[in-house]
Amino acid sequence: MKNIFFVVIFFFNISTFGQSYFFNSPEGFGSATTGGGNATPVTVTNYTNLKSNMTATDARVILVSGEITIPSGQPISAVIKNKTIIGLPGAKLINENQSNPGAGIIYLKSGSNNVIIRNLIFVGPGAYDIDGQDNLTSDGCTNLWVDHCEFQDGQDGNFDIKGQSDNVTVSWCKFTYLKPPLAGGSGGSNDHRFSDLLGSSSTDYPADGNFSITFQNCYWAEGCKERMPRARNAQLHILNCYYKTSVTSSLAIGLGGGTNNSSCYVQNTHFAQISNIYRSYVSTDGGTVGINFDNCLGNIPSNVGTVAAPSYSASIMPISEVASRVSDATCGAGATLQVTTSGIVTQGICSNLAINEIDGTKNIKVYPTVAKSYINFDFNNKTVNNNTSIEIYTVSGQKIINYNKISNSINPIKINVENLKKGIYLYSLKNNEYNASGKFIKE
Repeated sequence: MKNIFFVVIFFFNISTFGQSYFFNSPEGFGSATTGGGNATPVTVTNYTNLKSNMTATDARVILVSGEITIPSGQPISAVIKNKTIIGLPGAKLINENQSNPGAGIIYLKSGSNNVIIRNLIFVGPGAYDIDGQDNLTSDGCTNLWVDHCEFQDGQDGNFDIKGQSDNVTVSWCKFTYLKPPLAGGSGGSNDHRFSDLLGSSSTDYPADGNFSITFQNCYWAEGCKERMPRARNAQLHILNCYYKTSVTSSLAIGLGGGTNNSSCYVQNTHFAQISNIYRSYVSTDGGTVGINFDNCLGNIPSNVGTVAAPSYSASIMPISEVASRVSDATCGAGATLQVTTSGIVTQGICSNLAINEIDGTKNIKVYPTVAKSYINFDFNNKTVNNNTSIEIYTVSGQKIINYNKISNSINPIKINVENLKKGIYLYSLKNNEYNASGKFIKE
């Protein structure tokens, strides 16, 4: 009965907290995106190799290692199809050139399709209103999933979507400005920390008339001033997102109708620190807008019109936990995924889940977190009694290893996992003194 109780409690935590931290595939409007599929991963470490692999005609899975600097005026601008681009831990794409042209990192041209971008930090030069470049621009990419990326200091914007772009999911992304804005630009704004523009004008829209975009578990953080997002001709779902920026007169959501009108369903989203949550731009964009707030926190404005919830299913976390989960520096929004050199992707280790390599209370070490043959349970030279049990589970809850210690010992317990399939596994350790649980990756 105790074992059953553990599984229920442990997997309750995974489903209500950990499950949403890692998606094997996208939810929302971009759910059909598969990227490079099961192509053998190739690792790139420089601009030339990154560009050649991204622009290749076949399906590819591309792992980005280290920091890659984009040459001034040479963003990777092309029709990109059937690609998955994943950053290894710490991977950055950097272009801090402030001229125009000069800035910009990736530009998905019209005709791009089926693209996944994950776990990358995009570093721009800082906001400057000169009609310049964004860190990432989708100008006509259909079936796009951008997941667990951090966008810093875009010149014109952090991540803009326009043209024929459609069926997009942006999940677990963090948007921030760390550099001060540069005043005096030709566009007239002295503070252009405007993060995310959807639709470049009131007459800009995709083939079916509306940009269908899901923002899920995203974090508009310090430094953001406006466009979180700003949209026209859009069908938006903002789910489980978190807003916290101290910028004066900041504005979260701006909607104009445009030629084909706009709707926005905001669900379980926490507006913790933001000057203004919503503003209508119908007076300049024309058309009509509708925006409904469902179970949100903050100084929530009144609904405008009636907007139906999207028909697709999605993972929904409790609103009371959005702030801590989305902002978690180890497993929340941003480039927090764990990625092995062979391309296995798992969620980050959440500090507030107490799933750590070391249990500070009892001084238990469980290592390695990425294992090939053995997992070691080290009790720091303390005697382990013969009532110790260790159980290994799949993420679906199936018990696959049941180990019981039959004699006292001060040596670490070694569990052979060599025959397990690659993936993520959960463990439970129990005896008269210890009760610990956690996870590891089998490579």
